Amino acid sequence: LEDWWKWRDYRFADEIKLWQWHIEFYMGNGTQYWMDLDFERNGQFPFAFLNETERAEKRDWHCIYDVDCFPTTIISYEKLKAPGGVGVNEVIKVANALRGKREMTVINESAIACVYEETFLNAKLPWNDERDGLPAGAYNFTWDQMLVINDTLHEMVDKYSTGDWATNPVANILIENLEEYINATLDEMEFMTANPGPPTMAPGVNYTQELVQWYSALGRGNRYDKDKVQALANYWPYVRCLYPPYTDPCEEFNGTDTSDPMVENMMRPAE
Repeated sequence: LEDWWKWRDYRFADEIKLWQWHIEFYMGNGTQYWMDLDFERNGQFPFAFLNETERAEKRDWHCIYDVDCFPTTIISYEKLKAPGGVGVNEVIKVANALRGKREMTVINESAIACVYEETFLNAKLPWNDERDGLPAGAYNFTWDQMLVINDTLHEMVDKYSTGDWATNPVANILIENLEEYINATLDEMEFMTANPGPPTMAPGVNYTQELVQWYSALGRGNRYDKDKVQALANYWPYVRCLYPPYTDPCEEFNGTDTSDPMVENMMRPAE
């Protein structure tokens, strides 16, 4: 559990925002939350996540020119694996979203329930819920983190249940799922209140720095290390001004998303 606690405490603030922004990306038909040249979309130095004003004005290049990013429907993982007709109904939503698409063959809706039930009966173990190790409930959150989760869920419900969203069928599905998450969160908080664990030790003065060092040692905390980025010969000229000593000018970037084929070519390491 020690590694979970470290990951949780270091990543929680970013992960809950990324979860929210991921939903807003699709509901906003490509609402962009990363800077154009942040090809990992992780907001790490020398980049940062876009603020609320910037996100409102920025859309993913692909969602403008390539594809409609607004969701056809929304499915819930929890419902998808639920017994009885609940899980079947989620699969039917997937089937209907794919039905009629080019080069897609989808079975008749009347057969989906049978296939679903037989898959559950005959699937080989281990299932996702039966992995080795501690039960999922052992990987918990602190009380303050639960409050943030609860506040974030309510913020999303408020946003997608008012104005034009109130009559949008996809938004209505989203709200239904978010409200179920709110209920689950409140149940967990009620359990925490009724079953208090041992007092959480206050983090030491060096705890944050220790987490930074731990995460970097995993190879995740410094994805834009200067030496790595300099090896990307087609990319480095566009970002060199963002690194110390901040004296080398950057070549002008045309503002397209980093998934543009032109930018993908920039990512190739030097020969």
